[in-house]
Amino acid sequence: MILDTISDGNLYEENKVKVDEVWEKNRGGWERIIVEIIEILLKCPFSWEKLKEMKENKIEFWAADGLNLLRIIEMDEKRKSFYMVNQTGKITWPLRYQKLEEVHNKIHSGGTALISYEIDKLIPTWGNYIVGLFKYLGCDKV
Repeated sequence: MILDTISDGNLYEENKVKVDEVWEKNRGGWERIIVEIIEILLKCPFSWEKLKEMKENKIEFWAADGLNLLRIIEMDEKRKSFYMVNQTGKITWPLRYQKLEEVHNKIHSGGTALISYEIDKLIPTWGNYIVGLFKYLGCDKV
């Protein structure tokens, strides 16, 4: 299948249902199929559920400076916030998902650049970690 040649590791597997729906819906219209599939594969996966998945799978990612290896260690469903830990065991204070989502939307709308300095203006001291998280999720490619 043509999808095997354009897939990128787990990116195809994570979006398989959506990709297969597009494939079935557009049988015969190759250009339309390719465009829709590429849009699905390039879509940013940022969500509360994705963060929970990262925590459950103990996914590690680098902070923007490349000096801190991070992972999400705890999530508070009631407050919708989460904590991260770096490779030395230092735990962050809670980061509210709502604030992170606001920053994420500003980045994708072009209102804020995906650089630590700019993110620090919106959420002081978090810029380095947030940029690392968003780069891991592919926000710099969308």
